[in-house]
Amino acid sequence: MTNRLKHFKHGGLDRRRHFMASIDSLIIHRGLFLILVLVLWSPSQALSVNEGNSEYMVKLAFLYNFTKFVEWPSTSYQNPGAPLAICIVGDDPFNQDLEMELRTRTVGAHPVDLKRSKTSDILTACHIVFIPVTEKNQAARIVSGLKGSSTLTVGEVEGFALQGGIINFMIEDNKLHFEVNTLAAERAGLKISSKLLSLAKIVREPAR
Repeated sequence: MTNRLKHFKHGGLDRRRHFMASIDSLIIHRGLFLILVLVLWSPSQALSVNEGNSEYMVKLAFLYNFTKFVEWPSTSYQNPGAPLAICIVGDDPFNQDLEMELRTRTVGAHPVDLKRSKTSDILTACHIVFIPVTEKNQAARIVSGLKGSSTLTVGEVEGFALQGGIINFMIEDNKLHFEVNTLAAERAGLKISSKLLSLAKIVREPAR
């Protein structure tokens, strides 16, 4: 094996180890624990979503994990101990027990505040806005309404990142992946870790 190939494989292993070490365990009832173990032990690999609601268990775990690798401007918090707000817009597809556990977690000095919001709500105070597939017809309007705010928009429909969304979940061959619009992140004043970007497909917006 060449030194270059050894370096490449070693670097990939280091990224996986760092990502795993940065994910806090979400200890919840046994029905969900197995799914979270998969996330904890294989974060840099595409995950299977064949088991019913496991898709949204994994997606919510990743929403929390994204907070470990995204830096928001200090001005996005009212005070140093203010909550990090994750807003679920429209129909909430996530498991309520997992949501309750997530509300007990922190990101640095910031407790996690998980909120359910309407598509008509003002969302600029949210640090993360998740737009589920049920609200896909409202996605472009929601993203447009968040211009000028430091909000990490996350969607799950084809073309979301090209519309100006920042992170988009994708399922290919029953595996969960995500893509990142780095230009949209820069416009929002968000700094995304290179370690997270190394696991994503980078989306380039078309010239406007």
